[in-house]
Amino acid sequence: MSWWISQARRALEERVSIANLQESVDWLKQVKWNLSESLRLSADFVIAYDGNEVSLEIIYPAFFPDVPPQVFPDGNVRLSAHQYGSGGELCLEFRVDNWEPDMTGAMMVESAYRLLSGERPAEDEQRDVPDAHRVTAAQAARGSTYRMVISDAVRSILEGLPERSITELELSELFRPPTWVMQVSRVGGSDSPLWSQDLLPLMPIRRSAFAVRVSSDYFNDLPTSLDDLVAMAKEFEHESLTEFIQNGAVERPVLFVSDGKFQLLNLFKGEEVTSACPYKTVLVPKDERRQSTEYDELRQKSVAVVGCGSVGSKVAASLARAGVCKFTLVDGDILFPGNIVRNELDQRSIGLNKPDAVKARIREINPSAEISVRRVLMGGQESSSSTEAALTDIASCDLVVDATADATIFSLCAAVARAEGKPMVWGEVFSGGVGGMVSRSRPDIDPAPLAARKQLAAWCADQGVPWDGKESTAYDLTRDDAPPLVADDSEVTIIAAHMTRFVVDILAREDTIFPYSAYAIGLQREWIFSAPFEVFPIKLEPEGKWVAPISDESGKELAVLIKELFPDAFEKQDES
Repeated sequence: MSWWISQARRALEERVSIANLQESVDWLKQVKWNLSESLRLSADFVIAYDGNEVSLEIIYPAFFPDVPPQVFPDGNVRLSAHQYGSGGELCLEFRVDNWEPDMTGAMMVESAYRLLSGERPAEDEQRDVPDAHRVTAAQAARGSTYRMVISDAVRSILEGLPERSITELELSELFRPPTWVMQVSRVGGSDSPLWSQDLLPLMPIRRSAFAVRVSSDYFNDLPTSLDDLVAMAKEFEHESLTEFIQNGAVERPVLFVSDGKFQLLNLFKGEEVTSACPYKTVLVPKDERRQSTEYDELRQKSVAVVGCGSVGSKVAASLARAGVCKFTLVDGDILFPGNIVRNELDQRSIGLNKPDAVKARIREINPSAEISVRRVLMGGQESSSSTEAALTDIASCDLVVDATADATIFSLCAAVARAEGKPMVWGEVFSGGVGGMVSRSRPDIDPAPLAARKQLAAWCADQGVPWDGKESTAYDLTRDDAPPLVADDSEVTIIAAHMTRFVVDILAREDTIFPYSAYAIGLQREWIFSAPFEVFPIKLEPEGKWVAPISDESGKELAVLIKELFPDAFEKQDES
């Protein structure tokens, strides 16, 4: 329904306010109200200033008065420097970012008059009207098909080059329809670069280029034609640049650099190359810390993620964003189309082994991450050597994450964690997306993982509320040969996020922020949960032994055992 139908009084007030304005000033004329075929209310009017008359139109949007009206010129004309292109809307004092519902269309008409008359107070005089708002980098670039992104690190390097210097560059270009985005991947020659960045996992198109450092005056009048660019290269007496511009590859980008200003010009090779295509410069803001300094510890930590499905893929990606740089990924499954509904991965990964696909995803987040992949079905029909190699890889990590909700795999991970004295985090989503459970087991603080799991199962059984779901008779934390759980992406994401928080807490903090080591988290009003987001902390009691340190006595016993197992080796040693 159009706003003026449901708010007839307000519509009448709009007409009256503009009529009153017309009576009180001599510059507003010929106001005529209109109603479009789509029932949009508007008014034509004329503003007189400096002996000229300008025809304009004010259009009331469907969501007026919560959003402001728009003022347009009559026809495809450019009236002001504060206008969104020829024939476009005037950028006035009142906009979406400062509009209040009690403001009126008459105020917009007055603002239009102040803008136009202020820019041209007299026939032969032109003035700049101060800009009342700032355009963001996104607003400035959103209409640009070709973009050049300059990071803060690259900016510092290029601005530090001496004036009139010419430096080799390597650029990396990615195409995400409809936009081409160029970045600097290397400054200087490949043998001794001044700066470089590895972007290989993103598979960009590599382009050779040159950076030309120029003065501010030169930058304001850059050469854009092929002939002028060749003349510039000769003026700078740089043979490699001259040859590059005249006979280079299909694309020949040249980046001009001045103090705080950058302009990439790209010559596209063809039969009629006459001018270079300019790329819109996008300056990346200086990096600001978005995470606690505690997270710096994560760069040195390694995490084994066992199970790279819906939960595990999200945990791995989130840990990569948090700063973890070393991963062991274990999963024997392949990603299928049906997995996409609640997975960190997308259509590009269909048909890949899940750990390989998660590895690629981590590399998209952190290209320098160190990742070991094990395509092993833990607890399945695999060779003993493959399983042992995977367990050895898992044991080398600082923490183990079990994201499988599989009892057999949990037992294997628990055995490694207990034997190696490594912390372990696990969790699962309850069927139907009712909620989930997250838990941790820290050496000599919490019960060993198997004992902790037994306590969690007992806690579920002690709740005294029967489970009415179709997939199981109770939450007993075992799902051998069960069908896939029904849960959506948001429900899986919540549980995965809490598992990630446990991992970060263990690896990055000396003192935990979590008073309990297990939590049941409700997402629906079902089972024990009276409402979504209800949380039950679960106290785990010390139970089960973690690995015992080797004492002097156990060391002697171990030596006796080895001597009995390998007597020949000891006999040869005694003989020597």
